[in-house]
Amino acid sequence: MEEYLHGTKPHEQRRLTRLQGLLNASSLRQLAIDGGERVLDVGSGLGILSRAMARAGASVVGIERDEAQIVECRRQAEATGEGELVDVRQGSAVDPPLREDEWGSFDIAHGRFILEHVRNPQAVVDTMLRAVRPGGRIVLEDDDHDVLRLWPRVPEFETLWAAYIEVYNDLGADPYVGRHLVAMLHETGAEATRARQLNFGGCHDDPAFGMLLENFVGIVEGARSGIVDRGRMDVDAFDAAIAAFRAWGDLPDASMWYSTCWAEGFRPGGDHADRSSTIRRTARDQSATARASQGDVLPFLMATAEDLNSTLELPEVFRRVARRVKALIDCHLFCVLLWDERTELLEHSYSLRFDSHVELRDAGGFPLGFGIGGSAAKLRKPVCVPNVLEDPRYVRYRHQEVEIHSELAVPLIVKDRLVGVIDLESMEYGAFTKEHEQLLVALASHIAIAVENARLYATMRKHELRLEHDLSSAREIQKALLPPPCQAIPGLDVGTAYVPALELGGDFYDVLACPGDRWAFAVGDVAGKATAAALYGSMAVGIMRGNVIELASTPGEMLGYLNEQLCRPNIEDRFIAMAFCLYDSAERRLTFGNGGFPQPWLVRDGVVDVVDVRGLALGIEPAVEYETVDVALRSGDVIVLCSDGFIECRNPAGEMFGDRRLRETLAKLGGLSAQSIADGLLEATEIHAAGDASRHDDRTALVLRVS
Repeated sequence: MEEYLHGTKPHEQRRLTRLQGLLNASSLRQLAIDGGERVLDVGSGLGILSRAMARAGASVVGIERDEAQIVECRRQAEATGEGELVDVRQGSAVDPPLREDEWGSFDIAHGRFILEHVRNPQAVVDTMLRAVRPGGRIVLEDDDHDVLRLWPRVPEFETLWAAYIEVYNDLGADPYVGRHLVAMLHETGAEATRARQLNFGGCHDDPAFGMLLENFVGIVEGARSGIVDRGRMDVDAFDAAIAAFRAWGDLPDASMWYSTCWAEGFRPGGDHADRSSTIRRTARDQSATARASQGDVLPFLMATAEDLNSTLELPEVFRRVARRVKALIDCHLFCVLLWDERTELLEHSYSLRFDSHVELRDAGGFPLGFGIGGSAAKLRKPVCVPNVLEDPRYVRYRHQEVEIHSELAVPLIVKDRLVGVIDLESMEYGAFTKEHEQLLVALASHIAIAVENARLYATMRKHELRLEHDLSSAREIQKALLPPPCQAIPGLDVGTAYVPALELGGDFYDVLACPGDRWAFAVGDVAGKATAAALYGSMAVGIMRGNVIELASTPGEMLGYLNEQLCRPNIEDRFIAMAFCLYDSAERRLTFGNGGFPQPWLVRDGVVDVVDVRGLALGIEPAVEYETVDVALRSGDVIVLCSDGFIECRNPAGEMFGDRRLRETLAKLGGLSAQSIADGLLEATEIHAAGDASRHDDRTALVLRVS
């Protein structure tokens, strides 16, 4: 068969997702997955049942021909954090893409609604037999389209349904393939076959009835073109049949019955007695809760705690919680509600309908005591309702799109503080047992801690991002406070280097034009690093820039004035080491003042020496007088003012760069341009520190070369 009658278009995928949500519970009970089985799911479609088998503990390979189905399958799996749960492969059911070592290795080969879509269904069953190990199971689920029953009868729709069956036959498929499943198992050589009917249906007063009715409308609508184009029914008759069917659905005694066919067998040559006994246990609860009650609770809880606590990303925590809970307890709607202490409302934070993520945030929050979930939160204890239609607390949300019959809500509490609620809802009556409730309560403490940790991390990360943004803005502002590239200064070549140890630095430098062909140069180092140091340094630069021109003072007087101003705020443990000098271009003279900064270096004729000028750091005590030293400059002289970050830069062994290495470096670089000397100093300290010089201290250098 070269085409599907339904199943590949987006609206059909949504319809099939809802339908499979109804069928999966029955299929899983018949499959009786114990955990550890290797399953080949042929014609896996949207992968909903494949993922359900995987959550029950099986290792599943899904085979699907249609690319659109695979794309939607992967989208749904990613939305629930189950992208790696099933190995989905594109290929034919007759010749699936299996490795050579995989043939004959599977415990179960399963096919649902695949045989009705292929021209040679027997070839598919033969392939499934080859895929399983000796003693392995071949499980077939498919339709017998003749089993649909409506009461009261709807002749128009019966005619349409018959036309739909005929189109199946026209396309080379068998609309009655379900009744032949056992025969095909015998034909392929399987043993120990058994057959079942998996029944479902509804009546007018059943909340799920409307969805069932529209599902059958969707089935025949998918075949509209095939029915009309092949002359089985004209468009008007088709539309009239749909209208009659929908009108029938409004009748108070309207009811329908439908069933799918189930059969299975074993590949000869292996001991399948243990498998037969497992199959006969279908009346037993197949959830992990029953298995946990037999002694697996503690290991399961430990594994769950480890899994949930291995991530701090809240969406990932939600996905892992959903995967863990749904592996234990089958439900049609899964919700995490988080308590907002600011608004005092429970908010929908994560929801799954069947196995697909749905967004319910716009449903709005609700207070404690509202609905089943709100009641569990208010009472601080679980609430299990076998029939929500008989419980006055039940509230149906317009976003649900499914009719809920039973609900289980368990509060999430950390240190007597409400975190939220886990809420499970099912379309079946009495879906949740006392064992489900006990196990979800045991899980709730681990879930609450994981959710609370993730929320705290999200809050902390938000603050970190805001701080990073603030620091980035402050860094840009600090860069803007540094002087622009130096304009031409008669007789001087100027170079600078500035590398802060952290996002914000405590070092600064400045170049200012003064009256009378004079230029002021300053380099400072604030005690400490980061934000406080940067602010203190900015204050000093502001004071200096606002007064250096007006005061027209000597470097010593300028430092004295700055010291007085910095002492006034009386900021504890804050001071500035600063060198300040004035260059007279007409006289080629440099006048130095020093407030606790490393002494300037003079490189002359290849000889490196210091300019002996000293003084107390600024901001420590008031009324300090600072000396002034004049240096008459010659052509080729180099003056270097550099912060102690160069000298104190350490290598991995803890050894400082020191005065000796600084002298040697200046001697080697002395013949270069001012900027090359500044860059060379940075490079030398980086090499000494093995590329990690910036972690020790800010490094700032101002280089003046007499031209």
